[in-house]
Amino acid sequence: MEEAFDAIVVGSGATGGWAAKELTGNGLRVALLEAGPMLSGDGPSASLANARRQQVQARCYAFGERSAHLFVDDVENPYSYPEDAPFDWIRSRLVGGRLHTWGRTAVRMSEFDFKAADRDGVGESWPISYTALAPYYDRVEEFMRVCGTAEGYELLPDGKFIPPLPLSPGERAFKERIERLWPTRRVMPTRIATAAPEALLDAARRTGRLELRPNSVVSRVTVNCRTGKVAGVAYVHRLSGREEQVEAPVVVLCASALESTRLLLNSATTEHPDGLGNSSGALGHYLMDHTYGVGVDAVVPWRRRRGGGTRSYGCMIPAYRNVTEPANEFVRSYGIELQVEARPGGRLAGFRPWSRVTGCVRAFGEVLPDFDNHVAVDPESPDAWGIPSLRIVCRYGDNERRMAADQSSCLMEMAAAAGWEIQRAQSELSPPGLSVHEMGTARMGARAEDSVLDPNNQCWDIPNLFVTDGSCFTSGGCQNPTLTMMAITARACDFIVGRLKRGEL
Repeated sequence: MEEAFDAIVVGSGATGGWAAKELTGNGLRVALLEAGPMLSGDGPSASLANARRQQVQARCYAFGERSAHLFVDDVENPYSYPEDAPFDWIRSRLVGGRLHTWGRTAVRMSEFDFKAADRDGVGESWPISYTALAPYYDRVEEFMRVCGTAEGYELLPDGKFIPPLPLSPGERAFKERIERLWPTRRVMPTRIATAAPEALLDAARRTGRLELRPNSVVSRVTVNCRTGKVAGVAYVHRLSGREEQVEAPVVVLCASALESTRLLLNSATTEHPDGLGNSSGALGHYLMDHTYGVGVDAVVPWRRRRGGGTRSYGCMIPAYRNVTEPANEFVRSYGIELQVEARPGGRLAGFRPWSRVTGCVRAFGEVLPDFDNHVAVDPESPDAWGIPSLRIVCRYGDNERRMAADQSSCLMEMAAAAGWEIQRAQSELSPPGLSVHEMGTARMGARAEDSVLDPNNQCWDIPNLFVTDGSCFTSGGCQNPTLTMMAITARACDFIVGRLKRGEL
């Protein structure tokens, strides 16, 4: 007999891990379904075979011989896009998901980001405020052991930090020069999550209320035709091909932005012919991904010195265009990440002649929500388990291209001002997808008429269905979205627990 569960969570990455931790920690019995296997050891090295089967994944900055096993097999997991609009969909299917390849940058969005549309009239503002999310940011930062410095900068709010590694000498020199020449720009240590990727699921396991089911490829959300509520999910065992179902009063989708939306689209019924939660017609639309690719690599001047301080977690420059500096050519803004690192060429512990010091700067820009940037299921192109794949249509607009031109000129100008010897400059944007920050396609909103989810991540159409990953984003800001996804999930779980205890779900 199937064991009774209070909730089903689909996906075990950043948001699925938080949902499992929060729900089990509040006394709920949770079934956690993950499409991929458990991760054991370092995994296999890349080979000629998986190089041929991972041509999309190999474009990711984190892909390499020792990390290839952390990425999906592109042949088993197909998708398509128009010839003139490439999209590089970077995916992990294993317990822990993309936490294993996450760069761990953990920064908050601010009220400036949540209410951007109130200022410029582009798109919609979020239906929640920074104040509503702030205590959940605190909770996530504390558990994930986010290191950083309190800067008192309202547009990149401070949090519960542990002390970071100091900036390297090259980074300190860059900070001093840039802030002297451009007082409107701030250079600060990057905020990094230092907890292990396994920490979330380990916490959920310790409660004794988690049942983890790896190798469970969820194919659709099932609906009780009598009540109109979701009943559970159907899934295919990855290795055997056996089809199974599991039921619970609540389903929480945390499979990643595009996978959760794919599930909703593939779960169409007679009552929901265009996909679950799609009475507004917004499901699948407003796909966003931060612009990526514009950057500079350089050799950096270095003063010999005794002791350490040769490595750091890096620096960031929060958004300044249309924030502290006007930019009439485009709306919204971009942030910058940089790192300067030395590699020793000598053997003396106290005083080493550094043979080469390298610096890199990269820009990440906000992409405007656009109804035409969308995904749809393609029944003619199923994956290895017979589940219809996605067709992804995502193009950068004029605003993103004008922003990229500004990114390029600013990065070159700052690198030159810092005395860097530029080795390589990339001025062209990479295809959407390569920043691995997909957002939107099941966005939350204040009205059921133009959104999929309400302000608590509850599906407007089906009250016991929740979506808390990046698909819920109304707009994207320019910060790494992972910390915000985690905080949103923690907040939604508090809401779920309260509603269940009152018998309202």
